Amino acid sequence: MKQFWSLFKFQTKINPFIWFMPIAFGIPLFIPTLVTSSVSGSYHPGFYSLFTGQNLIFVGIFGTMVLAPEKFQFGGTNIASGYYGSEFMLTRAIDRPVLYRAKAAVLYLLVLSMPIIVVLTSLQNPDLIVSEYAKPVQQLCLAQVPGSTMLPATNSKTSPSLISIPRGSVLVAMWQLWMLVVVAITLQLLLMFLYPLRYGKWAFWVLYFGLIFIPLFDIGTVSHGMPSINERLFFSFSGHQTLYWILTAGIFTVTQLWCERRFAQLEQ
Repeated sequence: MKQFWSLFKFQTKINPFIWFMPIAFGIPLFIPTLVTSSVSGSYHPGFYSLFTGQNLIFVGIFGTMVLAPEKFQFGGTNIASGYYGSEFMLTRAIDRPVLYRAKAAVLYLLVLSMPIIVVLTSLQNPDLIVSEYAKPVQQLCLAQVPGSTMLPATNSKTSPSLISIPRGSVLVAMWQLWMLVVVAITLQLLLMFLYPLRYGKWAFWVLYFGLIFIPLFDIGTVSHGMPSINERLFFSFSGHQTLYWILTAGIFTVTQLWCERRFAQLEQ
C-alpha cells in the first residue's frame, strides 16, 4: 500500500493541467440536470438527448495519456507531454503490477469524479418527467423502468406524451456512471491487448475513431420512432441495476488483475 500511494501521488503530479480536463469532460453530464432544474423542476424534452454519450470520447484520451502515453499517444500536446518519459520508473525497483494499479486508479479518478458529482447532484431533484412521441419508446419505458407511468394527455393532438419516472434523474446519472465504468474497463483491455503489437497504436486509433461513428447508424432507427441502442440499454439497466453492477464488479476485478499481470510481463 505504501508503494501504491507513492506511485499514485506521483502520477497525479506529473502534469497538474490534466485535472482541468474532467471539467470539460463533465459538462455534457450536467445537461439533463440543468434542463430539469430550469423547467418546472423535473421536465426534460426528450429521451434521446439524455443518452447521446458524446463525452465518452474523453475516456480514450485519458486512458492513452495515463496508462501508456509512450505507446499510444502522439507527441506535440502540452497535456500529454508531461506523461512522456515516465517509463523511467520501470527501471527502478518497483512492483510493476502496483505501478499499473496506480495508473488505473488515476484513470478512474479522472473519468468518474464528475459523474459521481452528477449522481449526488441528481439526488436534490430525483424525479423526472420526459416527453416522448414514439410509441415503441413509451411502451419499452413503461415495461422496463420501475414505477414509470404515463401522465394524462394534453389537449393538443400534436403534443408529445409525458412519462413520469420516479427517481428518473438519479437513474440517468447512475446509467451514465455505469457506462463510463464499462468504457474504462474495455479501454484497459484494448490497450493492454494491443500494447505489444507492432502497429498497435494505429490499430487502436483506427478502431477508436471508427466507434465514434456508430451513433450515425442509429439515427435511422430513431427517425422511424424506434428506441436507440442507448435507450434500450438504459431501460434494461433500470430494470436490473443490481445484476448489472454485480456483473460489472466481477468483470472489473478480472480485467484489472489480467491487465496488471500483462503489464508486468510486457517488454518496455
